[in-house]
Amino acid sequence: MKKEKISGRRLLIYLIGIIILACGIDLNTKTGLGVSPVISVAYNLAQITGVAIGTMTFLYYCALIVLQFLLLKGRMPLWQLLQVACSFFTSLFIDLFDRILPEPTSILGRGAALLIAIALTGIGAAISVSMRVVPNPADGLADVLGQKLGRDMGFGKNVLDLTCIVIALIIGYAFRRSPLGIGVGTAVAMILTGRVIAWFRPVTARIRRLAGMKQNE
Repeated sequence: MKKEKISGRRLLIYLIGIIILACGIDLNTKTGLGVSPVISVAYNLAQITGVAIGTMTFLYYCALIVLQFLLLKGRMPLWQLLQVACSFFTSLFIDLFDRILPEPTSILGRGAALLIAIALTGIGAAISVSMRVVPNPADGLADVLGQKLGRDMGFGKNVLDLTCIVIALIIGYAFRRSPLGIGVGTAVAMILTGRVIAWFRPVTARIRRLAGMKQNE
């Protein structure tokens, strides 16, 4: 990604993608079936330390920015540090949706909410990253992983989610001797979110054209 002038339409679509992503992440937590893989580590750390989930998510995202820098061997453009601002914006909306979204009570309601959450997370990630503005740090890292592995962002998302779940389980069992926020919903999200991103690719291409982006941008 290279720095360039960003149109108002492109920026608006990018912000919509971030908001959809934040809604999906929070709704995944609301299902009671397990948190979204991408924030499972932050959730565990928040539970153990007592720090608010929004604050811990922001700190966790900052750590993911550092990982991108290391994987790119220092060739990460300095303007990509604006991911810190994106982290703050995403965490802010996660907190907002946490206050307004209801928690489903029935098994059927939880299952439906989980599928909607996965769809929103994948679609939001695909839209925000495709705009090539400043990616959410987790999605930016998934994109980098996909490139490094010679695959697409969807595959990189699967790898990142699996890694996050393993780390979250280690943290949970090390400090509380039990998994914290890891459940069937986490596993289903890990499997399907990356696939949603891949399946949404044709739509993403049309959205890029709507934003006035060229094919090679």
